[in-house]
Amino acid sequence: MVLLVSGTIAQRSVGLYQSQQTFFSSFLFFVGPIPLPGGYMTLGIIFLNLFAKLIFKSPWTKSRFGINVIHVGALMLLFGGFLTAVMNVEGALVLAEGEKSHLYSDYHELEFSVMDQQHETHFLFPEKKLSSGERLPFFDLPVKMTIANFYRNCHIVQRSTLTNQEYHGFAKIFELQSLPLEKEDTKNRACLSLRVEGIKKENEGIYAVMESMPIEQTLEVNEKKYILSIRRKERQLPFSIELLDFEKKMHAGTDMAKSYRSQVFLLDGELRESRVIEMNRPLRYKGYTLYQASFIEGLDQETSVFAVVRNTGRLFPYLSSIVMCAGLLLHLFSSVPNLIRKRRA
Repeated sequence: MVLLVSGTIAQRSVGLYQSQQTFFSSFLFFVGPIPLPGGYMTLGIIFLNLFAKLIFKSPWTKSRFGINVIHVGALMLLFGGFLTAVMNVEGALVLAEGEKSHLYSDYHELEFSVMDQQHETHFLFPEKKLSSGERLPFFDLPVKMTIANFYRNCHIVQRSTLTNQEYHGFAKIFELQSLPLEKEDTKNRACLSLRVEGIKKENEGIYAVMESMPIEQTLEVNEKKYILSIRRKERQLPFSIELLDFEKKMHAGTDMAKSYRSQVFLLDGELRESRVIEMNRPLRYKGYTLYQASFIEGLDQETSVFAVVRNTGRLFPYLSSIVMCAGLLLHLFSSVPNLIRKRRA
């Protein structure tokens, strides 16, 4: 109850995502120097305690059968929550009409990418590797990269002087400065600066990249150019989606969308199936659910934005509710004879 109240109140100041990460998706959180159990530890203890009670202290007698079934349902609910916490993935798939893709971007996780212009060589580094002072390993290249600064949210400030030869590209003109995290995590713009060594002297120095940059930042290594970028982590679907047509209906006399829908092709090997994704009518396939989340209007084409969710434990709340309901009914029916006898007495 303390966790629920604390996490709910904290949402007002830090937002839903940060509150969830601090209080519920953690083993410990700190109030000043004092460590307190987070959601993972608390629910883990409850699960083990209930499991031990069910195995060692709850005989399966006629009078307790219904109660034990209710406890089994509660264990299923907790286990489903564990699967969701560990394996749940959420992201966005953005497609213009006529485009197809099997890649979507994670809502929260970041990655640093180093890729040659021909897309033949690709190095990816997860967010946990992007702490200041971290050396990034390149096994096939002579380059040495060390993270100078990494900010989960930042803005840029123009440098007062451009004479320093240590800086290159974007970093030569702009300086990165940290900002407090936004309440909505998708509004944060991550950035990093890194020191590059082991290549031509004139190319060595500090480079910087920022999320959603319109101009590519490149680095030359062995007469070959590599693109540097920081972005939301790209994930793969086990199938592809092709957007055929996007339609929207507006409320009469307004510019507010009443409904919008996407006509798509679901592509999976030899399978080529026409599907419709619209509000309150998602596409479910191979454990993934695609929702019609939004759209982007352009001058020459329309773009559809799908929310992609993979929730391995999504059936457990339904199954556990059925089991607990059955347990309550069993307990009720087993108690009726005693109630009747007491009433007669």
